[in-house]
Formats: sequence, structure tokens, C-alpha cells
Amino acid sequence: MSVANQYNLNFYIWTLSDGVTVKPSIGVSLINGSTKNHEIASFLEPNGIRLTQEIIDDINSLNLDLNLPFEDYNIWGGNQDESVEIKSPPFRAVFNTTGNPVEIPIADFLQILQEWKFFLQDIPNPHWLSNR
Repeated sequence: MSVANQYNLNFYIWTLSDGVTVKPSIGVSLINGSTKNHEIASFLEPNGIRLTQEIIDDINSLNLDLNLPFEDYNIWGGNQDESVEIKSPPFRAVFNTTGNPVEIPIADFLQILQEWKFFLQDIPNPHWLSNR
């Protein structure tokens, strides 16, 4: 099972009504009547291969030191209204678009980003996120 699946994130593609344009998307299932980790999906979904790699590089450039507290570093995604905050200790990504923060370990977030990037690389071009 992928890390994304462990967080209830399901990658899929669908074709728009023009019958040609392919749109990669991320779905989340209902669990006990509500979506779980929708905040993560809404942050990831507008990011194509290039932007996803930029987010990975941005996180890796922080040179996170386990001995130093780290807070209030925001990373912006492809949707200008969506960001993720990096905090420590422990190092984690915090999504808070709805007032209910969702926190995941930074290692899990980096793995989910890699899985999204690999998923996008497997979709034939052109697609909705080809230039992002």
C-alpha cells in the first residue's frame, strides 16, 4: 500500500467533456460521514510535475535539524490559496484550510509528493497539469 493510500488519497484521471483533455485528480473517501485528509488532496491536486518537484526541493533545502525548533515556514502550491506549513519538533507538514489542522510527518509528506509526481509522469501528455 502506498503512503498516499494510507492517508486516504486516491490518484485517478478523468476526461473532460471535450473528450480529449485528461485531468489528473485526487479523491478522498468518506469515513464516518466526512472526508479525511481533503486538505492534503486540495493542496496537491493543482501541482504538476514541475511544481511538485519544486515543493520537494523547497522542503529538502531547509536542512532540517532535529535539535532546532522550526515553525512558520509556508510552502505555497499551484493554487495560490493553498499552502502547507512546516513545523518541528517533530518535523511535520500542517495543512489548515478549514480551521481543522491536519498534520503528517514530513517524511510521509515527501513520499506522497513523490508518489503524486510519479503518477503524473505516467500519464501521456498533454494533460491538465502538463505545464505545471
